[in-house]
Amino acid sequence: MKNTIVILLLMTSLTTFAHEDTYKAVEKSNVHIMIQVGYESSWELRIVESYAEIINNFIKEIDSTEKVFIHFSEDYCFFNKYLFFIAYGEFKKFVDSGFPWGYDYDMEYINTQKGISLIISEKYFNLKTILQLLEFGLKNKEYVINKEKIFKEKGFPEFTEEYLWMPFCYLFKKYPGYESETASVIDSIMQSVPNRLIKKYLSKKIKLQVLTQKNVELFLQNDSITFVDIENVEILKLSTINSICYDRETDCLFIFNTNRSFYFINQNLRSNQKKYDLPFESGCLDAIWIKYDKKRKKYKLEKDWQYRFVGEKYKGDDWVYFDEIYGISKAK
Repeated sequence: MKNTIVILLLMTSLTTFAHEDTYKAVEKSNVHIMIQVGYESSWELRIVESYAEIINNFIKEIDSTEKVFIHFSEDYCFFNKYLFFIAYGEFKKFVDSGFPWGYDYDMEYINTQKGISLIISEKYFNLKTILQLLEFGLKNKEYVINKEKIFKEKGFPEFTEEYLWMPFCYLFKKYPGYESETASVIDSIMQSVPNRLIKKYLSKKIKLQVLTQKNVELFLQNDSITFVDIENVEILKLSTINSICYDRETDCLFIFNTNRSFYFINQNLRSNQKKYDLPFESGCLDAIWIKYDKKRKKYKLEKDWQYRFVGEKYKGDDWVYFDEIYGISKAK
């Protein structure tokens, strides 16, 4: 029986062009998280949903009357955009005109509430950073409001789509003064050691997922994703996941943590904790096909790249062999 697995980074669909920008709302009593994802079955969305209750309880412990709006954009095309923005005001100011542009999205919270807004464009949702920035914003509301007034006095632009997704390096060049006014403050917050309150919430353990094929559970704790077996023995610990693929023929798991690296869990639920780096990377429209070669007793990992479908000649060299003993190798 031919054994083929399709890995589409950050999704589980088996269609290469299943990519679509979509917006999901995760709402609790004191926080609304608007997350932009590339795929319905995004791992980032699962992580955000799992963290939402912790974030909500954290806000209530600081001030139960405060409302928070968090806008997170998943880096599903691997642009590695890096932007944190914190402000105070009516939440509807911090979404683009015309949103949700036909998406099925409940806007009541955004249209009726105001408070701290946190906009994040990053490669993964980091709870430590979220809690540190929220604590600063909630406890220093007047400071945040005054900084916003300074930006307006200096002619800093109103919130726009360009403003939101502009990389920091370009933002500094186009709007001098932003770096010294805000980025240094945010950087110092992120680099600081978490206090007792933040450590309390970081230490909370949440079940993220159960991989039924292998009876493996995934837990979130301290910004780590831990894989444990049925006896609660740790198999693997990562900081982020792009995709997980199960090979039925060999009863093994490939855990992709980036668009060009993965970890391997064998049929005995063992991992050597080693990260394997591919010589190629995949974009948001690319797939990686994994096929077990019985003759060689190795897996073949091949990039099914998007340009093959738009007329450009396929290079044919974006593939490698892999086995647990020797790792990654090219065919002779």
